[in-house]
Amino acid sequence: MERYKYQAEFEFRVPLHKLYPYFVMPNLLKDWFADNVKEEANSKEIFFSWVNDVKKGKVSIRRQNQRVKYTFEKDDNLKPAYVDFKFDFSELAQSSFIQVTDYSDMDDEDELKELWEEMFGRLHEIIGG
Repeated sequence: MERYKYQAEFEFRVPLHKLYPYFVMPNLLKDWFADNVKEEANSKEIFFSWVNDVKKGKVSIRRQNQRVKYTFEKDDNLKPAYVDFKFDFSELAQSSFIQVTDYSDMDDEDELKELWEEMFGRLHEIIGG
């Protein structure tokens, strides 16, 4: 089975400094991204859990207010799965934009679109904008 790359962009009418912590702090990630997020400080591993699934990963890229990439533990002969968030702010629109790239086993475009719209919808409810 091949991995599938899904990309989407979401707009928030809030400054990046207000939005960015929701992508790097485990206690805020669990509010919208996963049911539970636990970070092991010693090993720098992060555990994301959803209903009946737990993924172990790490932060592979972290640039303040620019980008966060979580790479998940390899479980087969394929390239590791990852979720990559890139941030941009438009002065003209006074909006923050987040481009998400989901590289995973899930290959149903409609299901992925629905999943990410639901997650970002929760985030919109939490922070507004």
